[in-house]
Amino acid sequence: MNIRLLGPGDEAVVARLATREPRTALLHDPRTIFLVAFDEDALVGFVLAYELPRRHGFEVTLCIYEIEVDAAYRRRGVATRLLAELERVARERGVDEGFVLTDADNAAAMGLYESVGGVRNDVVEWDFSYTGN
Repeated sequence: MNIRLLGPGDEAVVARLATREPRTALLHDPRTIFLVAFDEDALVGFVLAYELPRRHGFEVTLCIYEIEVDAAYRRRGVATRLLAELERVARERGVDEGFVLTDADNAAAMGLYESVGGVRNDVVEWDFSYTGN
């Protein structure tokens, strides 16, 4: 298995991962970190994160937006390796902290984040719709 950082020119990879209409403009945003795990030519997992500028404290914080591993590859260390590579890239970019949100009843995610050194912080999320509906 190898892990690759996506960038401009990798639109076809994003399209292969998409379950809805793919959005590829993020590949041109230098604040995007999109890592994909491959087993030969098979896409087996990915993590998508964004550097968020801050007004105080650290200059940026990393928002881990999505992490997904193909069902056939789960419980084989793929997500752990993706998060380790994400940490390496973040450190290389000078990012000192990050966060991820998940549902409290998502036992697999909760276990993963704890196993890689995450510290649980109970937060209340509020969602807003800007579509006028």
